[in-house]
Amino acid sequence: MDIGKAIYKILNDNIAVSSMVGTRIAPNVMKQTSAFPFIIYDVSNDDPEGQKDSVALLDNVSIMVSGYCKTYKEASKLANYIRTALDRVSGLYVGVNIQAIDFDGYDDVFDDMSGSDGIYRKSLNFNVRVINSFNNIYSTAFDGVDDYVSLGTTGLSALTSTGSISAWFKLNTVSTSAHIMRLQVDSNNSIFIFYHAGDNMLRCTYKAGGTANSSETDDAIEGDGLWHHVCGTWDSSGEVKIYLDGTLKDGNVISGTFAGSISSANIGSNSTPVSYWNGNLDEISIYSVELSGSDVTTIYNDGLPYTVSSENGLIGWWRMGDGNLTGNSIATYKTIIDETGNNNGTMTNMASTDFEADVPE
Repeated sequence: MDIGKAIYKILNDNIAVSSMVGTRIAPNVMKQTSAFPFIIYDVSNDDPEGQKDSVALLDNVSIMVSGYCKTYKEASKLANYIRTALDRVSGLYVGVNIQAIDFDGYDDVFDDMSGSDGIYRKSLNFNVRVINSFNNIYSTAFDGVDDYVSLGTTGLSALTSTGSISAWFKLNTVSTSAHIMRLQVDSNNSIFIFYHAGDNMLRCTYKAGGTANSSETDDAIEGDGLWHHVCGTWDSSGEVKIYLDGTLKDGNVISGTFAGSISSANIGSNSTPVSYWNGNLDEISIYSVELSGSDVTTIYNDGLPYTVSSENGLIGWWRMGDGNLTGNSIATYKTIIDETGNNNGTMTNMASTDFEADVPE
């Protein structure tokens, strides 16, 4: 569980707390040479709930957050900042879905054995309720030779005028271009995100009536061994845009008229299929709306995937290796389940060993 990371982020992002301690926030212990004041947090227990016949859907976690200071006045001030930063907080933090944080009292401690003047410590206790609605363990590896996932096309024509594709990816060093996802009517009408090896460009293309409208980024992503997030959005009366790691990189006005209904859809290749992805893909989702910049930032979630089940316009979500919460922890080969129930994927020229415990973290 990453509850400690979530507590760190909440405290570190709080202006009042950081004004006193900067980034001097640590789990369990702090370096002896650290300046005062500083914060140490400890997770004391983790009790699961609702675990009969399935994964626990809720965890109750007790944490203690201690402020260490040189004066009692300073310790009291820092304790008040800590309580205000954490008490009654809820939301998603670095992949941890917090239902509620409740303050549960504090203790005063004066350590007269620490230094000539001693140290004042105020330890605040909190109860944290964590919703286990999402756990990301597996991604799917593609060999760049002939691996791909074919999808059904039910309801995908809702994307022909407005929509978005979101995906997490890791790209190996390649010599040929490769698709993350492609939705197609025919050679003149298609929507796709792909990496152009010759130009070292990641592109989102909305091809309408033979006119290719693209947005692109030349950020170095090939062979860096890192996970990245890409989101492409389009509105036929506006622009096609591409975001990389939560940041808008490019946007261009769309021309041409999209015609027909989407008849083929693939993950990891185009619709021929050729142009195979070489690397890993994870948590791919599509939307019948143009996601806003803040929507993309939320999905990027500081570099950690999370459940997109409540996102507006969601019509497809492929977890790329993870099983259902109340079922298997890993997907059942050869099927990549669409969590929306619309269009399951079928792994082609692949094996169960292509599910890898390698995800953004």
